[in-house]
Amino acid sequence: MDGDWGDRDWEQIVVNYETLLHAPDQTTSATAFSVARQKGGRHECVDFRLSDAAEDGLERVKRDMHAQSGTYWTTCAVTIERDGRYRFDYGYDAPYRLSGNVDDRRFADYLTRYLAEKNGRQ
Repeated sequence: MDGDWGDRDWEQIVVNYETLLHAPDQTTSATAFSVARQKGGRHECVDFRLSDAAEDGLERVKRDMHAQSGTYWTTCAVTIERDGRYRFDYGYDAPYRLSGNVDDRRFADYLTRYLAEKNGRQ
């Protein structure tokens, strides 16, 4: 994340990466944010931009997986937890944003869902 975290600590990082790298124009789109908690306990989602190195890494994963399976994934959802756990979920359907849905509201209530799940676990 560029800038200062202030009095926040991140709890979860979420990346939704879409790609058409197998297409001639090599189009990509990324939504990336962190669920962060302020010192007083208030949670918020803080957007950030993926670095070129992170995007290059996802592109390498895609190429390596293609070399093994012969198919390209079009979406990769990455979730990283503060304790080091992480998850990659791949999709092979038409990518949502790159299919013309530029106003992607799928994550608008993410914080509410995250807190409900978190509170259900405790």
